[in-house]
Amino acid sequence: MAHPSEAVVRRLHPLLVEVRDALLRGLAVSRAIHATHDWQPTADRHLDHQLVRREAMERLRPYAEHVDHPFGTQLELLEPGNDNLGLPMSGLILRTPTEVLRVWHSEDGELPAADTHGLRDFYSQSPTAQLRLQLALDAVPGDPARREHLALLWADSRAPGRDPELVRFDLVRPRGSSGRRVDVDWHVGLLDRLRSTAA
Repeated sequence: MAHPSEAVVRRLHPLLVEVRDALLRGLAVSRAIHATHDWQPTADRHLDHQLVRREAMERLRPYAEHVDHPFGTQLELLEPGNDNLGLPMSGLILRTPTEVLRVWHSEDGELPAADTHGLRDFYSQSPTAQLRLQLALDAVPGDPARREHLALLWADSRAPGRDPELVRFDLVRPRGSSGRRVDVDWHVGLLDRLRSTAA
């Protein structure tokens, strides 16, 4: 039986490629701005990540305006200020007809701790194994209007003299939280997978 993540990755593949490319463009813009002013990105990583997020948002915005784009139907791109989950750096928020996708920078590959009500609500969803069992048994259905909540975690390498590159691009499905700790349903790395399908 295929892993539950397989169908999600297949469905979101065009969007995942666009997000990856938008982040890479954002990294290039941030590097150029820092070079122009002779700033060190490590001196203020929040600014660095904010510049990446801002450029990525602009790159993705046109897709949110085309209802016939191959993402399936329209892509909704939200300003983080509208739904920031109580975090100062909330990343990108993308909504498809079936998913809410949060894009966060993460050096360690971990989701942000469940410190706010907004984050705990975002993380709270049934595990995929339980969803399959409910469908098989025709048990009490979940909320049909609720989209699946996923997170894309990225990290970059800033090697001098080299183009910016992603060293992490992971898709994660949370399934709840216990205190500050996030319970993960599944976690898959996408860098090699997206490279191999592009080759």
